[in-house]
Amino acid sequence: MKNKSLLKRIAAMAIVVVAVWLFWPSMPEQVIMVNKSTISTAKEKPTRLAQKALGGETTELAVIPEKITSNDSATLVAQAYAAELNFPTYSQPLSSNDFDRLQPNFFNPQSIPVDDTGTTISAELSKYRYTYPEPVFATLSGENIAFAELVLVDLDSGKSLLTRKFEQDENSWTVQFDGERNFPTQLQATVKAQVNGKNISIALALKYVDSVATLEGFDPAFNQDADMVLKANLTTRDKGLYRVRANLFDANQQPIAHLVSKEKLSQGSSSIELKAHQSVLQGRQGPFYLSTFSIELMSPAPGTPKRYGDSAINQFEIKNFALSSLSDVPYKPSKQEQQRLQLLQNMAQGR
Repeated sequence: MKNKSLLKRIAAMAIVVVAVWLFWPSMPEQVIMVNKSTISTAKEKPTRLAQKALGGETTELAVIPEKITSNDSATLVAQAYAAELNFPTYSQPLSSNDFDRLQPNFFNPQSIPVDDTGTTISAELSKYRYTYPEPVFATLSGENIAFAELVLVDLDSGKSLLTRKFEQDENSWTVQFDGERNFPTQLQATVKAQVNGKNISIALALKYVDSVATLEGFDPAFNQDADMVLKANLTTRDKGLYRVRANLFDANQQPIAHLVSKEKLSQGSSSIELKAHQSVLQGRQGPFYLSTFSIELMSPAPGTPKRYGDSAINQFEIKNFALSSLSDVPYKPSKQEQQRLQLLQNMAQGR
């Protein structure tokens, strides 16, 4: 019995650690400027007093956050999860700060130094994941670039698949190449350039996939209790468990909600419903817009990667939908969600 109790405690702590890792923001040491008269009322405890500034009115302090206990971490996770449960998982609030959801296929530019004076060159792709037959577009920027080329490499075999030379315009160097349906899964676009007489190399990771399904469009929105329902029509090339995502915007193109739906679909013409709960639509003005579509065929087994689809439309406008037709009943968490919350709250209380 003691062994079982110990195993339960270890499992509970593991859950807390993983949850904290997901939710807890990094807390680097902060250096702040404070007035001497307010030092005694500061909430943070100063650990080091730095040199006084001229005039003696301002003092620089290094502040280190107080130690966070496991109970504090569990409490934070429980509070965060409780806040999420104010809205259904299929219709989560979206703000302009949710960059990863607004730009899910964003490619982060890669920069490297060229010399000791701070000179750098930067390379980027137009996005991270491409779907056949989309062309791949790359940009290189910096000073004193004499020559540049892009080499597409199969990371598994190390084989070079193609080479293209960059062309220079007024502000940057650009190159593009057509994709192939049977490109390897793991790809790297290596940019090779001559800068100030030096050979520079920048590695850019990307994915090129063959579409497993296509989003064709949507039926007109209709109301269903507290939800605005949008039926998405797809053409699927393989059967399986699909997940469809989209972002909802108001008449001013301000983000409202991130919509998600998951369902098993057969091959051929299929449909899946996205729902926007009334809790995220309150105070918003139509017409509404759907965009930033993502279609995924979920992995059927461990070790098998998920596959991606594409969209035949960039945006769908939702016209003449009456928000007054929706029930104002608040969202009630499911039994499983309530059980997860109870588990987190129990761990926060040391149970």
